[in-house]
Amino acid sequence: MTALISRQESLPAHLAEGVKQATELIAARHSIATRIAYESDLREFRLWTSANGLQAFPASVETVVLYLTHLANRLKPSSLARKVAAIKFEFRQAGLQSPTDAEPVKALLAGARRTKGSAPRQVNPATIDVVEKLLSTCDDSPRGHRDRALIALGFGAALRRSELAKVRIEDIEVTDKGLVLTLPRSKTDQEGRGQQVAVLDGQRLKIKQLLSNWLEASGITTGLVFPLTDRHIANIIKSRARAAGLDEQQFSGHSLRSGFLTSAAANGANLFRMMDVSRHRSINSVRGYVRKAQQFEAHAGSAFM
Repeated sequence: MTALISRQESLPAHLAEGVKQATELIAARHSIATRIAYESDLREFRLWTSANGLQAFPASVETVVLYLTHLANRLKPSSLARKVAAIKFEFRQAGLQSPTDAEPVKALLAGARRTKGSAPRQVNPATIDVVEKLLSTCDDSPRGHRDRALIALGFGAALRRSELAKVRIEDIEVTDKGLVLTLPRSKTDQEGRGQQVAVLDGQRLKIKQLLSNWLEASGITTGLVFPLTDRHIANIIKSRARAAGLDEQQFSGHSLRSGFLTSAAANGANLFRMMDVSRHRSINSVRGYVRKAQQFEAHAGSAFM
């Protein structure tokens, strides 16, 4: 990343240390994953400008437009937007006006969205019925116990795969009716205030027992419940979908979270109680699950069609 002050060696030692700390705090406004993605995007931008005899920093508006045009045919609009965000962050961190704020850059992004569309690829939700099919593919081996616990907890707490990968034993409280899961940090809690989720044990899932079976089989007593990466978790969901005779390409790590919300909406759950579990900040985000699950209930045409 571009230094906050380029000639730190000319500063007194205590001020140079202050510059270092300031730079670290500024960078910390984004998650580690976002910073890694930005750094990758910026390396690509530097390589492209160098190969074409152009200047990366400071870059002109024309350079950024040409770079995005170069990428437009092979990237989705959302990926183009991330490239722009990385460049903007680099300039803002250096205290400079970003060329990405210029109208030609904004117009190019708008044109890419209009030309290609911006709707994200939708994966199938792993509803309660699908979850039971996934669980039925698990045997009593340690791997089977792990996958049962992972699928049940991910569904019951409507977790993102990144959240599921970070669940620690110390963050789980066992109660009569289920579990209380504390999430130290999540997508909607980047400042790490902590969020709690009440995870119902369930008559069909019995999440407490599945989790207990896994911990006993693995011998895990502290730290991460599932020592896996979020990518590995997504692969497990796909693998279990394939074993259940389902199209694995239609499922992903997000399927457990969307499956809980879809199942809740289909069974008439209160919108705000759904948000208690999913921790969505926007009602509109959750309303989409309700609208899709109940799209034929009380249909406007039911009285005359």
